[in-house]
Amino acid sequence: MGSDVLDPRGAFDFIDKLTGLATADAVIEAFRFEAGRFGYSTFALGELPHVGSDVMPAFFVSTWPSHWVEIYVGENLGPDDPTVEFCRTHQLPETFSGLRRRAAFGGSRRVFDVAAAHGWPEGLAIPIHGPNGYRGMVTVAGETEELRPRDRAALHLMALYLHERLKQLLTPDQGEAADLPRLSPGEIECIHWLIAGKSDWEMSEVLGISESTAHWRIEKAKAKFGVKTRAQLTALAVHYGYVTP
Repeated sequence: MGSDVLDPRGAFDFIDKLTGLATADAVIEAFRFEAGRFGYSTFALGELPHVGSDVMPAFFVSTWPSHWVEIYVGENLGPDDPTVEFCRTHQLPETFSGLRRRAAFGGSRRVFDVAAAHGWPEGLAIPIHGPNGYRGMVTVAGETEELRPRDRAALHLMALYLHERLKQLLTPDQGEAADLPRLSPGEIECIHWLIAGKSDWEMSEVLGISESTAHWRIEKAKAKFGVKTRAQLTALAVHYGYVTP
């Protein structure tokens, strides 16, 4: 992992850097680099469903490969994901190995087993708690061994600022939400499959439409929201309740 040569005070340098990054893509790449220094190769973040809900967590940003998304969504692993339940009810991070040892948060070992098969035997679940009962999370995964306490604290601090910065970039101010766009049923369908990690071609196969139609529906939805990226579109669609993951 190489954490013996890492200085956790670098977390403050990362936080300073965030203020100068104007796009979500730039923020994502910056955190991907920092997580890699700790031995983590992939991450995801988003908003958690209410306690007792059986819907998927709304991961509005992730660097997961598409085949992992298909398994996670296709097998409906979210409601039984121990990292999700843990982040709803705790404030400090916990490693995957730590969650395996917690009988109360055993959930489905399938999540951890599949993650390990993808080269991610270890990871860190980081709770994000905010105003008005907001619950979110950042999860990182990779081949790293158990983190030292100060390394865990450094990643925790970076994740808090990462989550907040991405929410600022991907969702508008409350005043801008007065007139929400009217999306067609077809556009909402395509956004649902976009969140599930599907490409335009894959959407066309699932929905029985042409690839160009799937692409056009996403582009129209982006235009209605006034956003430039698909990440922004999915974040807003989830945030305002157009779709549920």
